[in-house]
Amino acid sequence: MIDAYDTLGLPLTATEEEIKKAYKRLSLQCHPDKVMGGDARDTAAAAARFNDITSAKDILSDGERRKIYDTFGLDLGEERPEMEVWTIGMGTLLSPLGGFVLKTIVARFVIWLVSFSWIGWLLILLGVAAGVLYYADAHYGEMRIRSQESVSILMNVAVLDVVILLHWLWPLLADTVCVLYLASEVAGLAFFVESWKIGVAAGLVSMFLAWLVRGWWLWIIGFEFLLAVILLVALTISSGIMRLWIDSVQVQHGDKLKQQREGLRATRKLMETEILDLKRKLEVQQDAAPKRASR
Repeated sequence: MIDAYDTLGLPLTATEEEIKKAYKRLSLQCHPDKVMGGDARDTAAAAARFNDITSAKDILSDGERRKIYDTFGLDLGEERPEMEVWTIGMGTLLSPLGGFVLKTIVARFVIWLVSFSWIGWLLILLGVAAGVLYYADAHYGEMRIRSQESVSILMNVAVLDVVILLHWLWPLLADTVCVLYLASEVAGLAFFVESWKIGVAAGLVSMFLAWLVRGWWLWIIGFEFLLAVILLVALTISSGIMRLWIDSVQVQHGDKLKQQREGLRATRKLMETEILDLKRKLEVQQDAAPKRASR
């Protein structure tokens, strides 16, 4: 088959109604159930033919998908190209940046929260109580304090208590932990713990950066948010440009593709005519051979 139109036996200008009728007719004729119990090759061929028919119908029934198919000569799938650009941009740029902005806000909120002494003491007491319960292996019904889920919560409480103590000792140390946490979200925690030299260097650099940006955190969060907005606008513009490019390609080259498809059909028809003529000549020669032999 030349293309999806040819698979359904339709002209290149087929309407939606013609596509539906052709699919209904061919799906009934070529359904794999019609050859059930037959040869395995025939069953596989029928299934492949039915899948081709279904795929051709899916391509031509969707207006946007058909438009792209008529523009480039191939099917790019159900997802439109501009949406693919949007999805890739969201997954590789905007989502990671949005997550980083959120973590920055949460980290600074925690630092601000523990600056209140009564909240700090409350969290310290909570950590001590959790440690006592863990040591006693406390449990309630099927819930155990030493279960994997509980241990992860206790670890977070312990880290929070350490941050509180560091903040009480010297606020810059708590800011250093904040910077180190954000850096680990970018580079990965394994990068800092695989070597003590790297860990120490990262700690010193984080302390310097924490000292450098003290009092600028709101501006930093605002800059991160602005960068996320800029990326969002850029993705929107990129998707729009992709849509305009597709429309431009269709206007400039859509007729060329149509002419190529029509040329392939004309060539096939000519070859079929030549094959029929050769078959007739061969049949005439085969019929004339016995007559010449009888003479």
